Amino acid sequence: MITTSARRIAAALAAGLIAVLPATAAAASAASPVPATRQSDGGQGRTTFGVQPSAAKKPDARPNFSYGATPGAVVKDHIAVFNYSDRPLTLRVYAGDAFTTADGGFDLFAADHKPTDVGAWVKLGRNVLSVPRRSHVIVPFTMTVPRNATPGDHTGGIVASLSAVRTDKKGNEVSVDQRVGARIYLRLSGELNSQLAVEDLHTTYHGTTNPFGTGSATVTYTVRNIGNVRLAARQAVHVRDALGGEADVAKVRGITELLPGASLKITTSATGVRPTVRDTTTVTVDPEPVRGDVKHRVLPRVTRTAAFPAVPWTLLIVLCAVAVLLTLNLVRRRRRRGPMRGPSGQRRTEAAATQGLASSAAGLAAVVLAAAAIVAGTPAGARAAENGPLAVTPARGSDAEPITLTAAGPCPAKTTNVIARVTGAGFPRGGQIVVGNAPLATYPQAPGGGLAIPLTFTMRDYASRAGFTALRGTYTFTVSCLKGPFDLTSLRDFTGSLRFTAKNAYRDGTSVAAVEGTAQGEKAPGRSGQPVPPTASGGGTGAGTQGAAPGSAAGAGDAASVMPTAPANGAGAPAAAAGDADPRNSGTSFAAWSVAGFAVALLSLVAGAAHWARGRRARAAAASATDD
Repeated sequence: MITTSARRIAAALAAGLIAVLPATAAAASAASPVPATRQSDGGQGRTTFGVQPSAAKKPDARPNFSYGATPGAVVKDHIAVFNYSDRPLTLRVYAGDAFTTADGGFDLFAADHKPTDVGAWVKLGRNVLSVPRRSHVIVPFTMTVPRNATPGDHTGGIVASLSAVRTDKKGNEVSVDQRVGARIYLRLSGELNSQLAVEDLHTTYHGTTNPFGTGSATVTYTVRNIGNVRLAARQAVHVRDALGGEADVAKVRGITELLPGASLKITTSATGVRPTVRDTTTVTVDPEPVRGDVKHRVLPRVTRTAAFPAVPWTLLIVLCAVAVLLTLNLVRRRRRRGPMRGPSGQRRTEAAATQGLASSAAGLAAVVLAAAAIVAGTPAGARAAENGPLAVTPARGSDAEPITLTAAGPCPAKTTNVIARVTGAGFPRGGQIVVGNAPLATYPQAPGGGLAIPLTFTMRDYASRAGFTALRGTYTFTVSCLKGPFDLTSLRDFTGSLRFTAKNAYRDGTSVAAVEGTAQGEKAPGRSGQPVPPTASGGGTGAGTQGAAPGSAAGAGDAASVMPTAPANGAGAPAAAAGDADPRNSGTSFAAWSVAGFAVALLSLVAGAAHWARGRRARAAAASATDD
């Protein structure tokens, strides 16, 4: 599990001085320590000590303890404790569990934390050592893995601790615990799940006083390791406005190591954010093996999109101020004209003028409303996806059999990515993702130009991930052709289904005729077509989520998808992680919202123009009556 180059580098580092980090009842650091000075030495001498993996007779060059085992296994090994000082030391040695720090580092819990994982499985030959000056002591230990231990990575470490008493500047005595540790990486056999999730995506917009300028935004989110192996990751954040413009986002540093179950809060900033009422933030996380680890078979990309309010308050205030000034100007002009001759003519003129003024004010208000609605609801790609048939093969099979989805025709020319989901009894209302947001080139072309998408997992696996075991009734697959990895608009959907007639068996998998192109509609020879039942989610436009991971808070407008690293054999991606939702939900909702906003703006403009014209006619009639 450790590469040769990594071993050599670590061996060179281990040959150097390993010293001590001072801490006040804090967690034990497993990073490279820094020499610390004991107060009892008067600041003149240094008390330095360290730990290192060892054989029974002498220390070796291993940078850490790394094992592969099965549940119930017993591992025996040794650790060397060094004293680099000029006086003997009495050290305490114990094992502890590991955790990921707030800045993404590796650390071990303090001695008062009761271990439940690797730290509880390690039993040392001695817990208190007397180490002579400038020498070392080798301590044997045994790690007994429980038979019910879960597959995947388990991490911890062995710590050497030195307690001392120091006097601070005020003369108070302070207990200081100096510690160093050696890491333990244990991987247990079984099904490995390498998956990350993006949670709690939130963006705060910071406005600008310039009515036509751009503001800034702060983006925060949490990356959680929901798998059972430790992972590194590359990250990218994109902030876009409703008109398609993209802001400048500070580069987000990569994650070097995230332990199973651990999470890391990320914060970044964006400048040049155009306030278009409803902007969006997209976070993409690409998992990678930790340096020195083996490459996992499937590393699914995680993408989450969430909308946030970015209201151009300064521009709206300016528009309202202009409307108020125009209204006051009209009132002032009305007062300057003076009364008409004759009581009856004066009443008619005043009534006409009042009506004209009211109509003008209503027109101005409608114009302001229309301007705000246009800024908020510019339609961007609000286009309904076309439908096509999807073949499900084999047409008859069991829930443990692999399935291939084959589209009857190619995706439209302007699409670059594809995603698929399944709906039916037991799955989320909007469906469960079975193929992540992946490039079209990931999958081979079938006769007729369509995509042949083999599913990585079986129906039994997808049901298990959704939290149920009994498959029953009809299940519908929907393959959607997306405009891009970040543009979640679907330009065409392909749908097909299968029906479970027994506990573990299905039949009537959809069989379709291959089409040479969307416009031609020609059937490929040797294949027969049949009608395709509609999807349970309304033709492929619905969206749903699986049960959210603990601590997740997907807000309104959130969407998530999983994009796999393309396997060499063209296999599809696994199902989406818990808490992920259909990515087309965000795009479809936004398109509908944009069309509605544009319609409101158009109606407001028409109404405003009508009121404005009516007001001018009324004022013209009043002026004619005054002249008469």
